[in-house]
Amino acid sequence: MAERAHDNTEPKPTSELTAVAQKVAQGSEAMDFISSVVAGLLLGLGLDWWVGTRPVFTIIGIVLGFVAGFFKLWQASSVLEEQAKERRRV
Repeated sequence: MAERAHDNTEPKPTSELTAVAQKVAQGSEAMDFISSVVAGLLLGLGLDWWVGTRPVFTIIGIVLGFVAGFFKLWQASSVLEEQAKERRRV
């Protein structure tokens, strides 16, 4: 017991914990993508209602939402790629 109190090493995650963490990360990335598209849709609908046009701003909003969603996915994948490179170095 006394030896454990002086041990400052953190326990390494198990493969099951790592798998669960990866699933949670994938779910949050999917929600980021979906929320970007929905936000673009809602902003486009709001602008169309405010200006009095019909599908113009809605289409632009959806396209911008997809662009923002793919950009977020690209950022997340580059972070995961860097983490994988770091793990291979160790």
